[in-house]
Amino acid sequence: MSLSVWKSSKKQIKFLVDLHLEELSSVPFVSGVIFAKLRLLNGGNFRKVSDREEIVEHRVCWNSHFEFECKLTATLTTGILDPSYCRVSVRREAQGGKSFQKLGFADINLSEFAGGTPQSRSYLLEEYTSSARANNALLRITISMKVKEGDFCFKVPLPTGPSYLEPISGTEKPDSEEGQTEKESHQGEHSRQSSSSDSGVVR
Repeated sequence: MSLSVWKSSKKQIKFLVDLHLEELSSVPFVSGVIFAKLRLLNGGNFRKVSDREEIVEHRVCWNSHFEFECKLTATLTTGILDPSYCRVSVRREAQGGKSFQKLGFADINLSEFAGGTPQSRSYLLEEYTSSARANNALLRITISMKVKEGDFCFKVPLPTGPSYLEPISGTEKPDSEEGQTEKESHQGEHSRQSSSSDSGVVR
């Protein structure tokens, strides 16, 4: 398919993303300094590094907000948003801060957060190589996204990947509908419907 044909079958929507990097729990170390590198894999040029924080009782707390723009695409016929990933790479300082050790990463599909209320999730870190030591560290984030430019009518895909869904307290749970395979976001209300459970492990 040529680039011109691909563009004609897609619509672009620009979002303003607020990513709240909260904490890393179940860290497999007693002490050390941990930081995270955030970057968009597609849809923009965002790239930032978090503060460096000490491990306290196998936990690292950042409580940092990152705001950036991201362009998402959606198919004209279905309106379903295409995947767009922000990678959070977690690293531990080594050699007094002169070097670092990569502990793992989480690829966050921003399309799953588009146009709705803030959502919190915890992601199990993935190892960079098969030979790396497995760990059960959980990265907790909260994301909210608002349309900045483009069509307000789109559909949000269901959550996928190794994440644990944690709904924000005080927000309504989406209504279940048999046969529904995606959540739809409408102008104004951006209501959502889904056949999946609101919480639990997503495989």
